[in-house]
Amino acid sequence: MVMGEIGREYALAIIGGGPAGYMAAIRAGQLGINTVLIEKEEIGGECLNRGCIPSKMLLNISGILHLSEQLSSVGIKTKVEKVDMKKIQKENNAIISRLRNGVNFLLKSYGVDVLQGEAKFESSDHILIQRGNERESIRFRNALIATGSLTNIPQNIKIGKKIITSREALFLDKIPKKIAIIGAGYVAAELGTFFSEMRSQVSLLARSRLLSRFDEDLVSEFVKSKNERLRIYENCAVHSLKDTKEGAVVKFTSSGAKKMQTLKADKVIIAIGKIPNTKNIGLENTKVKLDSDGFIEINERMQTADPNIYAAGDCTKGPMLAHKAFMQGFTAAEVIAGIKSAAFEPRVIPEIVFTHPEIVVVGMSEQKAKQMGYDIKITKFPLTALGGAVATLREKGFVKIIHDKEGRILGIGIVGKGVSELAGEAALAIEMNAYLDDIAAIVHAHPTMYESLHEAAELALGKPMHGFLKK
Repeated sequence: MVMGEIGREYALAIIGGGPAGYMAAIRAGQLGINTVLIEKEEIGGECLNRGCIPSKMLLNISGILHLSEQLSSVGIKTKVEKVDMKKIQKENNAIISRLRNGVNFLLKSYGVDVLQGEAKFESSDHILIQRGNERESIRFRNALIATGSLTNIPQNIKIGKKIITSREALFLDKIPKKIAIIGAGYVAAELGTFFSEMRSQVSLLARSRLLSRFDEDLVSEFVKSKNERLRIYENCAVHSLKDTKEGAVVKFTSSGAKKMQTLKADKVIIAIGKIPNTKNIGLENTKVKLDSDGFIEINERMQTADPNIYAAGDCTKGPMLAHKAFMQGFTAAEVIAGIKSAAFEPRVIPEIVFTHPEIVVVGMSEQKAKQMGYDIKITKFPLTALGGAVATLREKGFVKIIHDKEGRILGIGIVGKGVSELAGEAALAIEMNAYLDDIAAIVHAHPTMYESLHEAAELALGKPMHGFLKK
């Protein structure tokens, strides 16, 4: 098709096939909307192909290996003779393909056209798609921007064989002996957990306090329990990063150290965060507005400043999380379908760091609650007092409930092995405006990990079942 020729016409054109994009496409298909989904790489986006899914598969493997090193304490002696990373990565890729094929099946089943190519807005009702030397212009009545985010790479850093990003790190077929990770967020912490449990010597250089968005007591519990092969430097300033024949060399300063420090590593992973992917998609040809950080401005119905153009996922303000993107994409499809009640107005968006131990944060942190003027109370229940945790060797950690004087739950923080599965009840409680009495009144199965939420609520009410109440 020659440039400028008008091609197909759709009721909804979606740019980006990640969580927000493919969820919107599936829901639009269910609602009978004639939809096209345009993706320049693989359906599933960063999360399915190069982020959430592969990282959790690898963390599961490293967790098993780490557990094997601790089995002697319960009478089981074992020895891991070899770690075959090529076989692990083969399984990793098989899982990704299986899930991606599932998404493609759903898109096809609901009548969604999927086009591969790079999309740019020509106007507020036309998108130009480029596939190699081929170009096609399609007309739309509504469009959804779901272009996601990009890894933030400083201009002075050149990515190569020894200096890499999380994209490359998750698919290494050989575990390096020494790794340096530059970053302070959840990606850096999770990568540090994985490689240290796979027996790499890992140095994590955090430019601030590690995981500074979360309450310090939660992060401190992780730091105390982390693998000894993971060394964390905080408040770092990287002064130089060079790729040499002997390996990558990092020179940096950190809190507590007076002199410049030098690290030599087989690999250096850049994990300093992500930025919205909103450049080079033709937004200047529309009325869509960006904020000062490059995020697309939207309202609760996912609408941009251009009446028929919507946006969802990492390209919009808020936590860059797949579950936020899923719900925003779902909402956008329903708004376009004319469902008046459709809106994205959650009270909480759960955040989970899949380190070992895991960290769960739902609702307000202590600092946030205080900043908003709440007169808060903090109640902590230690997992050492939970039968289910002790019996399954998961007693390190605690549940923290942040509540006001009336007992209304404002936030819940949890740290411990496998506690990510507790995020659902915590989110439901705050979303439903629950009070401590509401959680305490629910019969929780024994012995389980989620019973810890019940115990924490009882402790906060001054009637602990398995906790000691100080007089």
